[in-house]
Amino acid sequence: MTAVGLIGVGYIGKHFLEELLDDDHTVTVFDVDDAQVEYATSRGATAAETPAAVGRESTVVVIAVPGSPEVEATMEGTDGLLAGTDPGDLVIDASTTLPETSVACEEWCAERDVRFVEAPITGGSPHDGYHMMVGGTEANYEATSDVLDVLCADHVRIGDAGDATVFKLALQMRYAGHHAIDAEIVEFCRDNGVDPRPFTDFLGFDLFEQYFTGDFSPAIEGLGGLAIWHKDIGYARQVAHENETALPLNGVVHEAYKAAVRRSTADEGHAAALIRYWQTLNDAEGRLG
Repeated sequence: MTAVGLIGVGYIGKHFLEELLDDDHTVTVFDVDDAQVEYATSRGATAAETPAAVGRESTVVVIAVPGSPEVEATMEGTDGLLAGTDPGDLVIDASTTLPETSVACEEWCAERDVRFVEAPITGGSPHDGYHMMVGGTEANYEATSDVLDVLCADHVRIGDAGDATVFKLALQMRYAGHHAIDAEIVEFCRDNGVDPRPFTDFLGFDLFEQYFTGDFSPAIEGLGGLAIWHKDIGYARQVAHENETALPLNGVVHEAYKAAVRRSTADEGHAAALIRYWQTLNDAEGRLG
């Protein structure tokens, strides 16, 4: 049994919490949302007041927060995670961030003789379960493998710190582009007087049901696919800009998600909401079904 810390008890954090508790680990949690902490303690976890307190109670800490700003805030400062870690501890960052964030975290951890890996996660693979793409040294990957086995169905080392994040951003580009094209072809059919339902009912393609119902409530707790992909495509474009990588198709997809985010209400977060952007371009606002 390992003392594991968990920072972030959102959609993915809850998955980690359940897997860790089921494997008989003791879990100490921190979240800026008191309701998430209350959920975790009701399941058997112990609450901590700060990330540093999580570090003091744990030998392994898993971070599952929205992005780079949150990871950096978690790690640094007098109440930050690193202030509470001991030499030999393990830090696993499952967040999707900028690659430079993971590189910095690895450096900060190394200064305290703490081992670090980035391990962004996906549930969108054709294979069952969650999968983690890991970046870090071979030695650190091996040291965290036992905990990664608990957190996900499978994992693979992509390369050094930052490499797994680049891979995850590429994966998000694929997801976002795929669903943007689906939204566009549904609107193409509708705008030309044809029912798009046979794509699913007859041909069996896996299109979001929300394209047809107009229900754009979040598919997952928290940011929802719409905002997650908007954020992550933005990260990908930042990386591409720094390295002068041309992403012409990705630029169009990013603009579509940006427009969809601005048109969504506070109660909406499903990526299918980007169909509204295509409808706006076709002067067909609100035409669904």
